[in-house]
Amino acid sequence: MKKLFLTGIGFFLALTLTFAQQVTPEEHATQVTTELTQKLSLTDEQKTAAYNITLDQAKAEFALLGDTTATKEVLVEQINKLQAEADVKVDALLTEDQKELFKKVVAERPAKVIPEVVPQPVKEEKKENTEETNKTP
Repeated sequence: MKKLFLTGIGFFLALTLTFAQQVTPEEHATQVTTELTQKLSLTDEQKTAAYNITLDQAKAEFALLGDTTATKEVLVEQINKLQAEADVKVDALLTEDQKELFKKVVAERPAKVIPEVVPQPVKEEKKENTEETNKTP
């Protein structure tokens, strides 16, 4: 009984850790905006605009990562393109002093990690053989 109880607790802990790693696009945009606000001293207007830009980027990235038909190389290319577009939009919001700091932030930013894409097998429809199901033993 003790082993069953400990196994159950271990299962729930593992399940909790699995879900803790999944971040919504809104949470991601909030994290990025908070980091930019701290490093660049964004105004309220800049903060709102930066949030909207990063939210759009995060939603697009999550949509790309949900596509199981794309190869890892294609995903990396598309995500880098989205990041570059978002960087240009954020850069347009900033003052000259903030732009210099932003260049440093972009240079220090770690590369995005793309999870391994596992293509899901195509489900084949089962054909029912009516002759076999209708036969009586």
